[in-house]
Amino acid sequence: TTTNAERGFHLAKQIGKPIVFGGFHASLMPEECLEHGDFVISGDGYSVVELARVVENRNWEDLGRIPNLVYKKNGEMVYNRKEGRAVEVVPDFRLVKDFFKLNARRLFRIPLLVSGSRGCTHDCIFCSIKAVYPEFKRKSVERVVEDIKEQIGNQHFFSRFLPRIIWLTDDNLTSDKNWAKKLFKEIAGIKTSYSFTLQIRVDAAYDDELLSLMKKARVGRVYLGIETLRAQSLKNFDKNISLSDIDYAIRRFRDFDIDVHGLFVFGDDAFQKGDGKKVAEFVKRKKLSGALIQPLTPFPGTRLFKKMEEEGRLLHRNWRWYGDKIVFKPRNMTPAELQKEIYDAYRGIFFPARVIRFLLTGKPGFRLEFLGEGLMRYLEWGKMKRYIQDHLAFSEEKHAVV
Repeated sequence: TTTNAERGFHLAKQIGKPIVFGGFHASLMPEECLEHGDFVISGDGYSVVELARVVENRNWEDLGRIPNLVYKKNGEMVYNRKEGRAVEVVPDFRLVKDFFKLNARRLFRIPLLVSGSRGCTHDCIFCSIKAVYPEFKRKSVERVVEDIKEQIGNQHFFSRFLPRIIWLTDDNLTSDKNWAKKLFKEIAGIKTSYSFTLQIRVDAAYDDELLSLMKKARVGRVYLGIETLRAQSLKNFDKNISLSDIDYAIRRFRDFDIDVHGLFVFGDDAFQKGDGKKVAEFVKRKKLSGALIQPLTPFPGTRLFKKMEEEGRLLHRNWRWYGDKIVFKPRNMTPAELQKEIYDAYRGIFFPARVIRFLLTGKPGFRLEFLGEGLMRYLEWGKMKRYIQDHLAFSEEKHAVV
């Protein structure tokens, strides 16, 4: 990822062997990565197996036939053909040391992770998914169900005393609603006490059949891409939804006993001072299970990055801060003020009395997660104050954009 790219470059210097970079940052910034390594796999990574065979046998003339490969030849950049496909493989997590061992790490990694699809059919301006995976791809329903069953079957006996949650990690699981419906039908037939959580767009709430199948499949929570409470911001993001769509979606999910966890993005050109506290009030008023708030981040390779770069609004290219930190000049406030808006919202959402109330009345299986998220946000704020002081303590006149 962009956030750990510099760490990857540092490790590459120490290895001294053929270096292959992959992932989102490598896919979006292959030229930069080739300054620190030998090859880049852009997009789907399955072709790294073929690359390993070529390197092992030193058949350099075969490099040109490896899909998604980027490398240098005689000092010139070479971009091989792009190719994507769904990988019909059930990952074997037993190959990861101590993955299913019941220890402190397992406690902090409560949800089991299952991936069924890759990519999204939409193209929000701040999202790098479309730039890396232009096509939506999905595994067969059979493979996804097999993955779920294998992970449940490999759990430690005493894990039954921990929250039993499976997170379907797809960026937008209902991009193909017919495929999603088939998947939920199959999940409903699995005899298990696990509940499911997933990421979703508000348009899914307009399909009653889909909602009914989600309930039967024991979907207990959705992470809903709300992003903002301003209509102009929704237009700025190219979300293709309205504020009334958001209200309707929250109401419909709750009608089917599915909790809503709000996903928000702070910092577009319509964002105003005080919006953080308004989001906190919205979360409480709508009785959302919580919220994940991210600053608007111009990840390299996205349309947003190009726009910010052309407007001279990027503060720097220190990639390790590209994630949960403000790295651009906001329109209506200083970077420091925007950073504080995020934690103004978090403090309004995760105040002690609300955390205690959720622990007593929240949906079983998700109570401990809410407590952990609240504690994490308070601990983050201590670190973030130091970041603001060290990196964002600039005058309003210097960073306000007019």
